[in-house]
Amino acid sequence: MANYTNTSNPKGLKTAFLRLLIYGALIYLLSEFLKWNVKHEEVSNKFSEDSAVEYVQSLLLLLSSTIFLYISFKYKSIFPLSFALFAFMMASFIREQDAFLDEHIYDGAWQTGAFGLLILATLLIYKNKTLFFSNLNDFVHQFSFGILLSGIVTTYIFARLYGRKVFWMAVMETQYTRDVKNVSEESLELFGYTLILVASVEFYLLVRAKHNEIGLKAHRGQSSFPVSA
Repeated sequence: MANYTNTSNPKGLKTAFLRLLIYGALIYLLSEFLKWNVKHEEVSNKFSEDSAVEYVQSLLLLLSSTIFLYISFKYKSIFPLSFALFAFMMASFIREQDAFLDEHIYDGAWQTGAFGLLILATLLIYKNKTLFFSNLNDFVHQFSFGILLSGIVTTYIFARLYGRKVFWMAVMETQYTRDVKNVSEESLELFGYTLILVASVEFYLLVRAKHNEIGLKAHRGQSSFPVSA
């Protein structure tokens, strides 16, 4: 059974409240952006491949990918896991650009880029499998993993099932409108990508805190393990 330390230090409460303010504000801005989009974008372009929502989705994925890539090279001790997360997010980003890549490069270009990157990540994981599974075993118990899993489930599973045409035809029956289905599905995807971005930030904060803690212990002579950075 876990042992809990009695303390009157409100630091945990302050941290939780700060997260609530920051992430709550982010979600509020997200909802305001969606409202702005449906009011100001042309009817023919709302939630299409060229809509502002699609661009923001891509931006969120790109930001998440960049954070994971930065962690990969900044903190070598977490490299296989962070690079795997980068590869997954970047592959998703490439997938979001499928129409552009098909038109300006060649048909099926996104498959080459996305699957090529995932294969590279798989090879790196295999080469560093011991460290990867050690990282993963620690990560699954962290707050950032829960947020990341929520974002992935929301975006890649629930939004896809929720956006099925057969479901919306049953909901609206003879008044079925494809735009309503698209608005709902794309809004959910945007929310999921936002959760993934939050998870990437939380992952960075976690890794940095652990790195600083290990470095402090090593400086005090409490640990003989090397610190990688």
